[in-house]
Amino acid sequence: MALPKAIGYGIILLAIFYSLEHQGYRESLNTFFKELLGTKASHSYAREKRVSTINTREVIVQAVVDASDLDLIRLLLSSNPVFSVLDGSVIISSAEATSVCSSNMTEYECRCEDSLAWSYNNCITYGACDEIVGDTCNCINALPEDGQHCQPVTTPSPPSPNVTTPSPPSPNVTTPAPPSPNVVIDLVVDVRIPVSVLEGYGVSFIRNYLNSFLGPFIINDFTQIIDLNLTTVCYPGLNGGLQCYCEEQFAWSCDTCIDHTVCSNTTFTNDSCGCINALPPGGELCEPITSIAPCPPPTNVTTPAPPTPNVTTPAPPAPNVVTDLVVDVRIPVSVLEGDDVFFILTYLNSFPGSFIINNFTQIIDSNLTTVCYPGLNGGLQCYCEEQFAWSCDTCIKHTVCSNTTFTNDSCGCVNALPPGGELCEPITSIGSCPISTPPTPTTTTTPMTTTTTPMTTTTTPPPTPSIETTPPPPPTPTPVVETFRLIMNIEYSNEYNNPDNEVHQNVNNIIQAKCKETIETFISATITSFKKGSTIVEYTVRASSFGKGELQALKSGIFTELAKTYSMIYQSSTFIPFQSPFLGEKVILTCGTIPLVVGFTDSWTIEWKVNDKMILADSLHKIAKNRNSSTLTIERFFTTDQGEYTCLLKEGNVFRQTSNGVLSVKVTPLVQVAPMKQKVKCEDGNSVVLTCTVNSPYKVKLLPVVLEPANSISHTYVADSTKCSPTPVVFTCQEETSPNLFKKKVSLELVRGSFLCDDPRFGVGNLDDTVEFSCEPDEVGQRIAACLANGSWATVEINCILKPIKELLDQSQFLTNNSLPEFLQELSNVTIALSAKVVVSPTNINAIVEILTNVANTVTSSNIEINRDLMTDVLKTAGVLTLDEATNSWETLNNKSASNSSVITSNFTDESPSSSFLLSIENITSSLDKSSFNIETTSIILTKTTFTDSFTADFNSSVGIDIPESDGVNKSITVITFFSMENVLPARAVDNSTSNVVNGKVVLVQSTGNITNITIEFNIINDSLKTPQCVFWNFDLFDGLGGWDDEGCEVSLVNETVTCNCNHLTSFSILMSPFGLDLPILDYITYIGVGISMLSLVICLIIEAIIWRKVCRNTTAFLRHVSIVNIAVSLLIADIWFIIGAAISDAEVKNPPACTAATFFIHFFYLALFFWMLASALLLLYRTISVFGGDLSKNALLAIGFCLGYGAPLIIAVITIAVTAPVEEYIRENEACWLNWHKSKALLAFVIPALLIVVINLCILIIVLYKMLRRRGVVDSAQPAEKNALSVIARTLAFLTPFFGLTWGLGVGTMIDPFNIGIHIAFAFFNSLQGFFILVFGTLLDKKVWSEIGKMTSSIGTRSTSGGNSSSGLGFFRNWRRRDGYNISSHDSGVSNSYINT
Repeated sequence: MALPKAIGYGIILLAIFYSLEHQGYRESLNTFFKELLGTKASHSYAREKRVSTINTREVIVQAVVDASDLDLIRLLLSSNPVFSVLDGSVIISSAEATSVCSSNMTEYECRCEDSLAWSYNNCITYGACDEIVGDTCNCINALPEDGQHCQPVTTPSPPSPNVTTPSPPSPNVTTPAPPSPNVVIDLVVDVRIPVSVLEGYGVSFIRNYLNSFLGPFIINDFTQIIDLNLTTVCYPGLNGGLQCYCEEQFAWSCDTCIDHTVCSNTTFTNDSCGCINALPPGGELCEPITSIAPCPPPTNVTTPAPPTPNVTTPAPPAPNVVTDLVVDVRIPVSVLEGDDVFFILTYLNSFPGSFIINNFTQIIDSNLTTVCYPGLNGGLQCYCEEQFAWSCDTCIKHTVCSNTTFTNDSCGCVNALPPGGELCEPITSIGSCPISTPPTPTTTTTPMTTTTTPMTTTTTPPPTPSIETTPPPPPTPTPVVETFRLIMNIEYSNEYNNPDNEVHQNVNNIIQAKCKETIETFISATITSFKKGSTIVEYTVRASSFGKGELQALKSGIFTELAKTYSMIYQSSTFIPFQSPFLGEKVILTCGTIPLVVGFTDSWTIEWKVNDKMILADSLHKIAKNRNSSTLTIERFFTTDQGEYTCLLKEGNVFRQTSNGVLSVKVTPLVQVAPMKQKVKCEDGNSVVLTCTVNSPYKVKLLPVVLEPANSISHTYVADSTKCSPTPVVFTCQEETSPNLFKKKVSLELVRGSFLCDDPRFGVGNLDDTVEFSCEPDEVGQRIAACLANGSWATVEINCILKPIKELLDQSQFLTNNSLPEFLQELSNVTIALSAKVVVSPTNINAIVEILTNVANTVTSSNIEINRDLMTDVLKTAGVLTLDEATNSWETLNNKSASNSSVITSNFTDESPSSSFLLSIENITSSLDKSSFNIETTSIILTKTTFTDSFTADFNSSVGIDIPESDGVNKSITVITFFSMENVLPARAVDNSTSNVVNGKVVLVQSTGNITNITIEFNIINDSLKTPQCVFWNFDLFDGLGGWDDEGCEVSLVNETVTCNCNHLTSFSILMSPFGLDLPILDYITYIGVGISMLSLVICLIIEAIIWRKVCRNTTAFLRHVSIVNIAVSLLIADIWFIIGAAISDAEVKNPPACTAATFFIHFFYLALFFWMLASALLLLYRTISVFGGDLSKNALLAIGFCLGYGAPLIIAVITIAVTAPVEEYIRENEACWLNWHKSKALLAFVIPALLIVVINLCILIIVLYKMLRRRGVVDSAQPAEKNALSVIARTLAFLTPFFGLTWGLGVGTMIDPFNIGIHIAFAFFNSLQGFFILVFGTLLDKKVWSEIGKMTSSIGTRSTSGGNSSSGLGFFRNWRRRDGYNISSHDSGVSNSYINT
């Protein structure tokens, strides 16, 4: 309907211009249409009833300007320019910008300039992009289609006070002038409609449209249209000009007919004509017949004749004359489509005979005589149809075509279209070629001349008589072979290649018949083969020669004849036109025009395909049917729309047109600048390097810098202290070809003063000042750095998203059923390919989650079924987001630190990304189709099946599901097992506690039936966790953030697995606590044992202090007791810190620093305990090997002992805390203060040294016993105490080493089997009684100690009583010690004494 709109717009324009002119002349209108249509204004033949006085009017005109530099336009308009146009008749007195519209890739945003606003209706209709205040807004989300712009904001002025100052009386009396009468003016306006706007409607449509006009049409109170007429129609003439015809009741004036000559098919009658051979350059058009003046009479000079009597004899009536006219009609090739020549030939051959036009004219016959084709050398070759030929002189003048012969005084083809307009003539009317008379022969005699020169003689011989010979016959021309193919819209069968097959025979018969009928020199035609592709028929035709017209007529004839029996496919020889757009731009593809040979009426249907997949009409894909073509409008062209396009127009036969290969989008320019926004010291010579870059193959310009466009531009800005201003200095980096779409700005703020931070990259700033800078070259967005207290800049916010993911995010907002499959495949490919960058970026993860949310919304709202392939792509994408490497990113997202990203328009400000991620998977899963299938990816497994009564399955040996009974109806069940969803979903429980841990696979269960009883068995991920809870993810907890809820689920069995029973379906898992087993007996054993241990150690230290001088009289005894004392001290301090750590971990308010300190000291002193035991063992080994003394002094041995006892533990403890504490993996979370195991395995820094020392001590003990047994027979009798001393030391190690080894071996057992109560009780018992065993085996079982204690008690007893022995309550131990067979001698001294005292 573009034509009616064009006419309507023309009428409205006329009315507007009338209102502007408001006068009785049309010169301005003519000038306007001259500019509009590119022609001169027409002359007026209007009848002016009245002429009004020319008045001056002030008009406000709105103009739309496409500009890239808005600031420049504002500057120009602010200077109040004055323009004079239309020869000074119009003056533009002022101009100002009202509305500024810019594209943000998805839509327009139109903002108003100062003191202007959009009306309330526009704000509501197009959507406001800022607040609506006072029934107006400053920005709307579209450019109004009706051309409206921002309007001035009118503020009512306050009423002025009614103060009237009387004016003095005036003696002058003024009589008001009478009102001027209304002036009515009739305007006849010429409107010219270019052929380019007709769009195939034709002249008849315009005629009918105007004839149906019902006037008058009121435009406003002052203007109305009373009548519309079509007057003149111009067509291309035969000789390249125009032939302009008048409509009924209109004609050309006499002088116009004479000036431009009358068309050959028109007569000059009644002082006018109906057609002339040109469009008058003055713009005249056909005039009403009633207004045409007669031709002026000729001015003849006559000699007066003598008067004659007035006698008038009436002339007899003229008889009717019948005239036969032969009219040549030429049809330009520009109006033909496809095989229309054949159609015209067929149509004319079927002409019925007499066709009556009116009472005076009838057509008695019609023939196609001449067809011209482009020749090989750039000219034309004009062929004659049957029974027609070129005359002899025409053949000679324009030369005969190479594939045609000159016979019978005529030819069938010439190499030009005769400029005189001649066409082929009937053969019967062609005369013979004129016979030329041969000239009379003349004889000329030339005398012979002989010229003699030395050694050379030249003789002119007499003339030789000519002999006439018959030329040889011309060689037989080599047959020409042409290969053709046609496509039948029937299912292919190999039987078609059988010559006896009916289809084969039918096709062959038609080919043979049409070849004989069409090709004059036809020899043979052969079907080569039938092939797949519908059914493709390939055939060859042999002839002596082919004319261009014959080949085209042959193909068209075969097609038409076969179409009577079979459905045929017409393959267009042209491609679907296409120009690559940017991502998201609008694309219109046109299929056609449809050639007449296809034989369509108005009932044909349309199919568009991309990559052989049907395109269904939706919000982004609109399919339209035109008169002889179809259009596919893609509102936003994305990567999913790329591919090879095919259109099929069907109505019995098929018209098919394809694209020229793959249609694809252009690479989107990615403009980046550095810096984006920065403060610069306003000092002379201070400079900033500006960079402006774009991806290949584009180029950028940096304005206002004058530099050649390039892929990368660098410019150094130098500050000038005399030009400091609060207004920032702005540079614009814009892409060369599309500056409005792709540009970024650099803003430099010139400042003075002193600054905390000063860096060449980020500029200057004070505390908490921020600067913006670009992302990596393959990213979109920005990063923000802040000035820190230490005077350095640091990146505090990264809002960068990978460019491919940003493009997918944009497209996800416009998904349809057509684009969804390719989109999901592209999403999975991009996510997997960029997984290393995705998992470490919260912004990229956030974007992909939003993409999946948009996918889920589209699937749900459009009721799209998800098949196996689509779901596979979804799970591949989701699997990347659940990788272990993404854990930190998810923690950031769940803490909402990335929710305010400036790059992504996110809805996650009130929702948890992890919760949205799981919800999108659930919603997509609910749209799976009805088929059963399995999907297995590296991170997720999906199983979809059906069941009736019960269901039992094991999924990857990590989750088992059992549904014991149901309602007996066949139903489907879908189970998705996530291997590492615990990285995504935080362990938020109902009480918002984060002390629990997701300790099992997360499993999503959905069913089409009503399931009220399901049992799920989970394998435990971390065996050290306890107290399992069966939970499901509740999206409504914590104000929509989501969390784990145990409602409707309970733990039914805990063994090596955890079995849960629930009464509903959703996403399940198990939560377990990192705290130890909650058994009161362990607390009793621990605290009572630690109390006994500490008391024993205190007693041990008291005894050592009392007897120290008595037992440390030699080096060996001294070192042995030093070791025992340090062992006791180390364990005592470790126990004290153990109690402190327990108090810290049990407190309601956690204190990580205090817990870290307690853990460090516990670790250090427990290691010191073991290393002092190692020192004792090494001392024993040293004394055993060097029995008779050694080279090391007492002080040296003491130094070695302290270095080993405290130095080695200190090094291990410091290294452990230095490595693990900075990454918060030193202590256990929410447990007792002790070394971490699950994250950093820091506990190995104690377990490995301790168990290694136990092994070393056992080895030393074996060596010592071996040495002692070998010396039994050769021990010198002078050293009786040596064997006793070695036995005491070995006995001490033999007790304590296995004891400590057993204790910490049980400690390792608690890590291996955390739920074994027996191991926990045994470890608590032995660990808490270490001090008691040190007292017993390190002190009380030493007979020297007992000897000194016995002496002390005896002395005390003697002083307190007059008689009695020195026995005491410890007599049992003293008697037991005597069983070793050795007597205690107080007279032993020297070396023997040293052994005894050990």
